This record gives sequence, structure tokens and C-alpha cells, in this order.
Amino acid sequence: MKKTYLCAVASLFLVAVSCSDDDSVSGIVTVTPDPTEEIALNPDDVSGNIIINNGTIVPGDAPTPTGTLPFTMDQATQSGFQKNGFDITFDAPTNYAGAYIQVQSADGTMADEYWNVTVPGRSNVINNEKRKGLFSEQLSKVNDQEIEIDVDFEDSVSAGTFCYLICIYDTDGNISQPVEVCVEVEAWGGNPNLVGTWNYTKRTRNGVTEDTIGTEECDDTTVFCANETELLVENAYCDTLLSLPITFNADGTYTYVETTNYNDLDYEATRETCTATFEAEAEELYSSRGNWAYDEEEGKLTLVEFEYTETVNGDPSNGVEENGYLLFDGKATLTGSLIIEGEYDDDSGVYIAEFHFTR
Repeated sequence: MKKTYLCAVASLFLVAVSCSDDDSVSGIVTVTPDPTEEIALNPDDVSGNIIINNGTIVPGDAPTPTGTLPFTMDQATQSGFQKNGFDITFDAPTNYAGAYIQVQSADGTMADEYWNVTVPGRSNVINNEKRKGLFSEQLSKVNDQEIEIDVDFEDSVSAGTFCYLICIYDTDGNISQPVEVCVEVEAWGGNPNLVGTWNYTKRTRNGVTEDTIGTEECDDTTVFCANETELLVENAYCDTLLSLPITFNADGTYTYVETTNYNDLDYEATRETCTATFEAEAEELYSSRGNWAYDEEEGKLTLVEFEYTETVNGDPSNGVEENGYLLFDGKATLTGSLIIEGEYDDDSGVYIAEFHFTR
């Protein structure tokens, strides 16, 4: 999936639980597959309207494999999202030099061109430092030998299906056998049961509630003072999530506003005087606007952010994600209140947390 981190995919999924002891909830609409997602896209149209950094379009067919370079992919199918596209992630040898990618239709009709994607930089963590708050923590790591190719779409790529063949090559001129992967480009929206506004209430970990809306969460810290002594400051950095409503619209758009109060230590002032000194309390609003998609076959929900605004004490700063930023990608089942369950990382390793929402 996209920026997965993202694919991580970072294993986010949503499940729904009943708001009461009775699991039967009235008003749930049966979700059926969107027929537009089954339309076979023209391979030439797709190939000419994708965007790949370090990629060049070359007329004709991809070079003939030598068969001397082992190469496999973990998945034969994957989802893509309008504008946001998809990621291609795989393990590669240390002398990996690039990949050849040729789009084809489901019946095997090849595009009249292929993409030559030269070697990107490797990274252990895919990160975007601007993201803060509840929806920023999804885990997405890659190992030292893992390559991620970010494929974006132009506006003209609509919902539908296509496939691509990918083979890799190394610095010695070896070319692997191709692997076929088929992509379903999801239509926006898709699950009427999600439409409406959901309000965040609490987070649980292994069934134990760790925080609730309106509850202050604090961290301690040790300050290494200018006089060469150490000062332990309890409750040095505190924040309180005041509200987080997220609205899913029937047209496939979403909005949410996360409001948080901060009370943080002034580290430099504290270091100079070796006395705990705090900054003025601040309130921050993070608003996000984008599109959501629901995959009815796999029961997965995805959020793709296209615009955001961060406002600290009334001072806003805006941003635009031209090709979208993947916030969530995971399974969803609805019977009552909404629970977002994700894999996260802390000092003790990966853990699963549940984020509860109610109407």
C-alpha cells in the first residue's frame, strides 16, 4: 500500500463492536462490491499516467531476463488509490541497480512501453515528521535489503483493475524473471454504514484502557543542568486530547479535527537555572481533509489525506499533499461503535492498540 509504512503495509485494521451487551444493531446496510472497481483499465493509459521518482518511460518491451537473479514478491494482488497510487516493496540483493516495470491488462495485453526505475535509497524507517497526534503512529519499517518504489497516479487513472510485470536487475547486468502483480484501484467511499461523524473516546492496549478523551497524559524527563547536576522533572511534557471527531461523507471525502492541549517544560530555561520552568500552555488543532475508500471484498478501510492545517494558539499553517498521504489502511467490520486497531512501536517493541469511536 501507499507509503507503507502506510504499505507496512503497517497493519492497521478497523473492527466494530457493539455499544451495548447486545451485538445486534439495527440500520446496518449490506455492502456490495463497487462494479467500477472491476473495470479493466487500458494498460497504455495506465502506464502513461503514473508517476515514479527515478523512473523513465522506455518504448517497447522490457529487456529479456537472464534468469540468473532470484526475485520474488510477497503478494500477487494489491490495492491502489486514485492519485495516491500504490507501493511496490520487495527484498533486493546488495548490488541491486533497478527494476523494469511493464503494465498489462488482466488478459495479458501489454503496454507499448515499460518503466526503467533506477535504484532508490534504502531506508529503515519511512517517516513524515510533520504528522502528529492519534493518526500519526502507524508502524512501518523496512529492513536493510528492502526496496520501496512509490507509484502515484495522474488524475486520469480511475477506479478499475490492471496488472504489471516487474523484474529487477543488478550492477552485473543480471535480470530476474518477471513477477506479475494485479492492482485494484479502489473507488472512493463505498460503505454507507460509515457515513456520519464518529467521536474518539479512548484507547486500549491488550484490553486495558490507557487513555480516554479529556485525560492528561504526561512524561517525565531528566535535565542535565548547566551546573553539571541532573534534575528529574516529573510530568515534564503533558498533553490532553480534548476532542477528535471524524466525518465520513457519502461522496468519499472525510474530515477530522484533532484538538490537543499541551503543557511542556522549557528545557533550556530549566537547564540554566536547574529549576523546573514551564512554557505557557498551548492548544493545537490538527485538521485533515481527504478521501476514504472501503474494500468490500477484504473489508478494509483506507484514509488518504490531501490537505491539512496545523493551528497552534490561533496561528495556522497549511499543507497540501498533491498525490495524497496514506493515513490508514486496514480491515473494517461494522456492527456498532468503531474501533481502529493498529500496530505501533515503542521501547518494548511492537504492540497493538485499539482506538474507540462512537456516534
